[in-house]
Amino acid sequence: SFCLKGEGLDGSFPAVIDYTPYLKFTQSSDSISSDEEELRTLGSSGSEGSTPENVRPPFTDENIWYNKCKRVEQKYRLALEQKGYLEELVRLRENQLSESISQNKLLLQRIEDMDLAHKMEKEQLEYIIVELQDQL
Repeated sequence: SFCLKGEGLDGSFPAVIDYTPYLKFTQSSDSISSDEEELRTLGSSGSEGSTPENVRPPFTDENIWYNKCKRVEQKYRLALEQKGYLEELVRLRENQLSESISQNKLLLQRIEDMDLAHKMEKEQLEYIIVELQDQL
């Protein structure tokens, strides 16, 4: 934010707002294990001398499969929640559409009724005009 009343508009202040004091990062155990897997794959594809020495020993196959299964299960649950949300939105939109269609039918019927009443009123007025002309 800045003041529009005067002095500080020379452009010497930075135009970027720094949000870093408000950001918070917490690393979950799943992301730690995926980071370690990534480090292993990167380390095995690079030269032997470039691997860090303080890397933890590799996970057992059972732990790796368990973590992968857990990630797939989380993705499945997320997709299932999104599917449920989208289905609820579809139901809501279908209800709104059916209500709109019924309101549209009512309005069309009302327009037809008003048009018919207008035509009858016009005919009556024309008849009155003809009668008045005859009297004159």
